Amino acid sequence: MTPKKQILKFIQQAYENNRQSDPAEKEVIQELFDGMSTGTARIIIEQDVGPQISEEYNIGTVENKGRYYIAKIVRPDGSPIQRLLIDKQTGNVQMVGR
Repeated sequence: MTPKKQILKFIQQAYENNRQSDPAEKEVIQELFDGMSTGTARIIIEQDVGPQISEEYNIGTVENKGRYYIAKIVRPDGSPIQRLLIDKQTGNVQMVGR
């Protein structure tokens, strides 16, 4: 099972378990359904780029751009190498330049 599917399954179970709970808790869980978080985007990037790249480089800033996130892959000194586009709805990762 992919990380994205594991996270979705966890959220769905939490939502079902909290149906009888406090309305404030329901609101927080609904926010999770509304869109991918930057943390989830980072997990998807780490899975997509592979272990060799994630060991040698870091994921820099992850910026919310509406339906997408833009993430930077950076060297240990902070200089950018590549920008990635992460589709919030599909979880697809594409390289988009520097």
